[in-house]
Amino acid sequence: MKNTFLFVFFLFFSIFMFAQDAVVEGKIYSSTKGEPIYMPIGKISFADRVVDFIQGNPKAQTDFTNPEEALGEPNYIHYRVPRYVSLGCGGQLTLEFTDNGFVDMEGADLYVWEVGPSEESFLFEISKDAKNWLNLGIIEGGKSYIDIAEVVTDIRDIFYFVRITDQKDICTGNTAGVDIDAVGTISGVMKINLSADVLFDTAKYNLKPNANASIDSLAKQIKQLGMAKIIVEGHTDSDGSELLNLRLSERRAQSVITKLKSLLGEKGIYDYESLAYGLSKPRATNGTEEGKQLNRRVEVIVLPHRDFYKKKD
Repeated sequence: MKNTFLFVFFLFFSIFMFAQDAVVEGKIYSSTKGEPIYMPIGKISFADRVVDFIQGNPKAQTDFTNPEEALGEPNYIHYRVPRYVSLGCGGQLTLEFTDNGFVDMEGADLYVWEVGPSEESFLFEISKDAKNWLNLGIIEGGKSYIDIAEVVTDIRDIFYFVRITDQKDICTGNTAGVDIDAVGTISGVMKINLSADVLFDTAKYNLKPNANASIDSLAKQIKQLGMAKIIVEGHTDSDGSELLNLRLSERRAQSVITKLKSLLGEKGIYDYESLAYGLSKPRATNGTEEGKQLNRRVEVIVLPHRDFYKKKD
């Protein structure tokens, strides 16, 4: 059963700072049947990376087997134009959202642009880490709104991966298997990942002068919301003691909050919270310098007011 109380006031929102500044603006897209599909965070709602693609047997014609056609905004024209991917009979496609994710909210959370003249069913799964999967069962062809409520036990969970498996409804022709043009998040979630190496000197918590550009960019995004809760998490690598890393991550999170407060001022209604995790939540191995660099980070989660997600007239 959904706990909708949290969503009376807030929904999760996030951004990766590795990407260019995104324009956070809702946009209406059309399904292949012409129905309007409103995506609250617009063009950044869509899957960004192909994690895995296993072609079914028999395969679709080669022109229709590029899995990257399932990324980004929908651009389907006609079933003879290969602007979508056909999975083949029993094929499987795994996609990742790198500059947004999705949460459980009231109503549908995702929309899958299943295209072509045939309506083919598919097994649909979601994951936070591409390791542990939650099964939403068989989605009938033509029913592309997906509500994840039945498999979510904690409404704070953020998901970044989807997996689609063809159910062998149609295994003949040039486009055998389910045909996917795009997958987008209606309950869009975005997480801001700031590299600690950009923000701070080694083992320090005072912001470097050249850190201003990253935080200025973040503040501009938050100003679009007007009302939000801002959670700043500090993370470190494994060098040094657990206690020292915990303290360092706490001070770094506070430094970012202090800077955001100075930039946002009274230009909106904001509530701030800092969380220190130290070395306890690594993103990568601490056995390499590259992994340590990924683990040294500040993550920012912005929870905007529910009105942000309403369709604008």
